[in-house]
Amino acid sequence: MGRGARGRGRGSKPPVRAVDFDPTDIFAALNAAKVKYLVVGGIAAIQYGVPRATFDVDLAVQLEVENLERIDRALNALGFAPKVPVSIVGLADPKTRKEWTEGKHMKVFSYAELTAPFRLIDIMVRPLKRFERLYHQRRNVIVEGVKVPLVPIPALIQMKAGTGRVQDQLDIEYLHAAQQAERKRARP
Repeated sequence: MGRGARGRGRGSKPPVRAVDFDPTDIFAALNAAKVKYLVVGGIAAIQYGVPRATFDVDLAVQLEVENLERIDRALNALGFAPKVPVSIVGLADPKTRKEWTEGKHMKVFSYAELTAPFRLIDIMVRPLKRFERLYHQRRNVIVEGVKVPLVPIPALIQMKAGTGRVQDQLDIEYLHAAQQAERKRARP
């Protein structure tokens, strides 16, 4: 994938690429570890055709102990470490999640790359509603030969709608257009 979040399938490129950001090795490692995850945030938006750049990986994951352990092993093997001195496995416990979200105001569990290019991975702390259903409805795209599971457009729009961020509002406009284009293509 070169050094940018590129490609919406074999041989195609998105409208904008982040020149110094390449997450394909991250997705390949998560896939090899059999992690159940969905790409959300900027990378998902880019893959759906939103013309923007991003410099982190945002993920929604199945919040089960085994899945979280696989994530931790895969990311550690790539040279990432949690930014906080706690185990990601804590996300499997609803009481711990509540303590982290309410007491510590944690929105994401972040992993930082310990060497250049110092990439960042943000894993949603609050569980994605209906994760299993959305996981089965995911849209897989191939980027530089690596399968990337995207959260479906309607769920991505819903996630972005509540943030109040200007970038997310702009993304939503493009995502609605992409959703309409997909509907038109699906009609006979």
